Amino acid sequence: MAAMWEKLVILLNHTLQIYQALLQLSRKKREILVEAKPQELELLTKQEERFIIEAGKLEKLRLSTIQELAAALGIAPERAVLSELVEHADSDTAAELKKIGQQFSGLAGELTQLNELNEKLIQQSLEFVNYNINVLSQATAESTYAPKGQPETTRPGRSLLDTKV
Repeated sequence: MAAMWEKLVILLNHTLQIYQALLQLSRKKREILVEAKPQELELLTKQEERFIIEAGKLEKLRLSTIQELAAALGIAPERAVLSELVEHADSDTAAELKKIGQQFSGLAGELTQLNELNEKLIQQSLEFVNYNINVLSQATAESTYAPKGQPETTRPGRSLLDTKV
């Protein structure tokens, strides 16, 4: 039983490290979005993806470990949550699990705030890009109709894309 508790603590600590790394990446992402550096944003997003995949793998291991602990303790699977399991752990393990839980709570709150801010920054960037595209496309648009009784004038249209290859 002690080995299962130790495995759970190790998994949670490793997951906590990944979330802390994600928090650092979110902070960097905010700076990159403000400075409008798309190449760096792409690299950062790839790093985030790797961390998220790793966190998903750890989550599966954590769930299976919790299910094993719940079965060994005689706890119903639907009640197999960390707060319930902590009550059955020895005092040192319980204290460590509570500490990890508090750290997760703090990280989750900060990550949520940063992600919301980053989402707003991305939305503003998209609106700016769309505005510029609209301004450029209106400057190159020709009228579709000529006034009644007058021939349609044809002038070479300008294009946003250079088709010379």
